[in-house]
Amino acid sequence: MEPRMESCLAQVLQKDVGKRLQVGQELIDYFSDKQKSADLEHDQTMLDKLVDGLATSWVNSSNYKVVLLGMDILSALVTRLQDRFKAQIGTVLPSLIDRLGDAKDSVREQDQTLLLKIMDQAANPQYVWDRILGGFKHKNFRTREGICLCLIATLNASGAHTLTLSKIVPHICNLLGDPNSQVRDAAINSLVEIYRHVGERVRADLSKKGLPQSRLNVIFTKFDEVQKSGNMIQSAN
Repeated sequence: MEPRMESCLAQVLQKDVGKRLQVGQELIDYFSDKQKSADLEHDQTMLDKLVDGLATSWVNSSNYKVVLLGMDILSALVTRLQDRFKAQIGTVLPSLIDRLGDAKDSVREQDQTLLLKIMDQAANPQYVWDRILGGFKHKNFRTREGICLCLIATLNASGAHTLTLSKIVPHICNLLGDPNSQVRDAAINSLVEIYRHVGERVRADLSKKGLPQSRLNVIFTKFDEVQKSGNMIQSAN
């Protein structure tokens, strides 16, 4: 069994883009088959090297097809390992945060899907969010925007009760003054989504954050629109 895992690691670590694109699906099939890849359960060192190679060499690749394949392989590993993947989260998150700012829509979308899958199957949402808060200050504006979009997706997938929003809201408030208009819009939309889930106490909380009144007026107007639209989550009051 060991030589097979050794060859998988060798395939993950080799640099040839063409070969990577060839072996990607084979790796997914192999890791998805519990009998063939039984060593994943027993050889922690091998697993650590595999995930590190995928995060640093595939997800960080300049070739978007390799990036997408790398995420597919990681997704297969999450499905296979479930909460045992939790130990790998710290290894993969820096690359996944960077890719939230990718120029290609397909990469950003797949990245969001993988992050939500990790929150669903490998660890609870707050565990992941405690480790991606730095994304709110990322140098790439698309990553800052992407973190806001990820928060909206997390709320809709898991509910507000799974997150300690008091840890997250100050980071969003900082982005309300971001130099990039897309980031500012995403930050406002995040607050509107939190309001939709949590209700009026968000308004009271924001009033204490020292935000400019003009900015608060814009946000509160959007809160009022959601309230009137009937789109509030049922438990929010």
